Amino acid sequence: MSKLKSKLGIYAPVYGGWLRNVTQEEEVSYRNAEAAVLKAEEIGIGSIWVPDHFLNPIKGERAGLLEAWTTLTALAAVTKKVELFHTCICQGFRYPAILAKMCATLSDISNGRFQLSLGAGWFKREFEAYGVPWHEHDDRIDRSREQLEIMKGLWTEETFTYKGKYYEITNGILEPKPKKKIPIWWAGESEKSRELTADVADGWLIRGSTMEKLRDKIADMRKRIGEKGRSQIQYAVTGQFLIADTDKKAQEKLETILQGEKNVAKTTTETGFIGSPETVSEKINNISKLGVDYIILLAAPTIDALNIMSKKLLPIL
Repeated sequence: MSKLKSKLGIYAPVYGGWLRNVTQEEEVSYRNAEAAVLKAEEIGIGSIWVPDHFLNPIKGERAGLLEAWTTLTALAAVTKKVELFHTCICQGFRYPAILAKMCATLSDISNGRFQLSLGAGWFKREFEAYGVPWHEHDDRIDRSREQLEIMKGLWTEETFTYKGKYYEITNGILEPKPKKKIPIWWAGESEKSRELTADVADGWLIRGSTMEKLRDKIADMRKRIGEKGRSQIQYAVTGQFLIADTDKKAQEKLETILQGEKNVAKTTTETGFIGSPETVSEKINNISKLGVDYIILLAAPTIDALNIMSKKLLPIL
């Protein structure tokens, strides 16, 4: 397997598509998600990513979606090689010690293929709809920092006691402990998020960006981590995926899907992987050279996109 090929990841289709203002592009069901993930593993995609929401942030709150933790756990049981991530687990949805236990169990189910990607959450409406307390941005980040301290303590210490501003654990016990270290990723680009990433994370999940902005973000994080004397971390970036025989045909297809919204199509192309197989392959290669370790593709319908990827993109990577 080529190094570039192994860097590719795919979003599991849990939302029915990834573009706003577009009618549902595929079925929202676990069976569809499983079929897509098994196809991804079959063709050599290196990682699977499942977003964590209670209301569909793409298609609207009345649209269906799958719950992230149960979905990834089921996918862990039917796959053998792919690495498993969320994009990302919302900090406020699960208590720290309970999430630590869930992570340890999922790591066991997956034989160590699971990595924890955590974020502070942003979709206030779903907190309200599910009765989950909502806190302001900086408060959510500070809670996340305490949550990670608790989780690491439970994963490594025989008995763990903790008293912070937000959370308290008395004689906490977690058994069995993870057999393998669970890497921690952080998703978020605010100043507080960057501080947290530089302090404690093993990886940083970056949203879709132009090449110039992506280069600047990675340089900034590397500088922060270097100043703290820590070892450098890994990076992941997301982007929409669509290929056709030529760049022009890919752009025309995207504009058709977006019902003529050329400004949205332009931004999607700049931050995603849109074009001929050669153009997309070149962009993947250039992003890899920036030091990105995981390139996560959003594609729908997923199985159709994977078939195209297998025939036209992967052979030239």
